[in-house]
Amino acid sequence: MRTLFILILSMIIPVVSFAQSSSNEGTAGVFKLTPEIIDDVSTRLQAQIAEQGDAVMESLAFELIGSDEGYNLFLVLRGNTGTSEIHTTVSDLHTAVAGKATLVVGGELVNEFELSPGQMRGTSVKGGTEYSLRAGDAVNIPANVAHHVVVAAGEQYMYFVYQVDSEKLK
Repeated sequence: MRTLFILILSMIIPVVSFAQSSSNEGTAGVFKLTPEIIDDVSTRLQAQIAEQGDAVMESLAFELIGSDEGYNLFLVLRGNTGTSEIHTTVSDLHTAVAGKATLVVGGELVNEFELSPGQMRGTSVKGGTEYSLRAGDAVNIPANVAHHVVVAAGEQYMYFVYQVDSEKLK
């Protein structure tokens, strides 16, 4: 499992600025992500999913791990297939941590509705490209592109989502 976390970190390090020495401690936006932190967050997410039970429509738990002006890094655990989405100004770098899922990217949202400004949701995606994902796989999803995480019944899927908001970076 440590090897998997090291692999994932090596994929994220070029994008995220990590604190590597005590000279960077306290600098705004700098954070260090370790396998121990991932394990701790994973344990909390598992507990949240267990509390939700089987009756919920969307079994989902997530925690913000790091952020700065214009970006957020979340660890997400899905216990089933949820809603599809489009973020009008936010790009996602989706990196699988544990489990398997199908990520549908592109196409159009089915039964589209606005959750909040710039955040569209739907029940699925029509006409997108399907990507089978397992631990270590990563897919970049540009802003304003439909996407949907499909999780097999009875399975769980954990992933990082590194979100970059182009509007906040201007």
